[in-house]
Amino acid sequence: MKRLLAFALVCLLLLSGTAASAAGVSDHIQVTGYDPDVDYTAAIQRTLKDGGSYALQVGAIYEQQRNLKIRDLDLELEETHFFEQYSSAKEILQAIEEAQKPAYTEEDLDLLARVIYAEVGCTWIPDWVQRMVGSVVLNRVNSSYYPDTIREVIYQPGQYAPTWDGSIHKTPDARTIENARYLLENGSICPENVVGQNSIITGSGVYTSYRDPVLHTTVYFCYL
Repeated sequence: MKRLLAFALVCLLLLSGTAASAAGVSDHIQVTGYDPDVDYTAAIQRTLKDGGSYALQVGAIYEQQRNLKIRDLDLELEETHFFEQYSSAKEILQAIEEAQKPAYTEEDLDLLARVIYAEVGCTWIPDWVQRMVGSVVLNRVNSSYYPDTIREVIYQPGQYAPTWDGSIHKTPDARTIENARYLLENGSICPENVVGQNSIITGSGVYTSYRDPVLHTTVYFCYL
């Protein structure tokens, strides 16, 4: 039934002969159905790349269906309004491509994974501890008291021992890489003012700590 509704809406637009711009089509048509199995972002891209007299109008319908699907299924995706913001297929395709780019570089991922692995890479150390180490790096990047990039934070003089003892060059395992990727895609798992990771208590206090059951050492994650 949802497919029929979507098809009927497209037919209605095509038969109307309306040459509405992308920015105005939403004012004339509101979708009421969608196909849960359709990747509407891909459908928009195919439609705009194929061109045609009604590519913008059909693409705008696909975007509405995508947004309806996100709301209806409570998906962890952001709704988009490209067809309200832009007036040409080229602009919309560029906006979609920009939105699909990760907010971090491969170097960011590699460096964050390497410092996590060098600091807490032992197999018995739980994921949350690895993510805490990475979170401190990200919190420092966002703090006005530290440099502004992952590389600069990690290589700031006197901060991370792996940069001068050589352990930063060890190849991280798959688990550590995925924990680093999780942080880069989802953000720090601790308060933004937790910027200390040490074997002693520093700053204004301890947020949390981890006692290594094998090495019998403790790492403290401290507030600024």
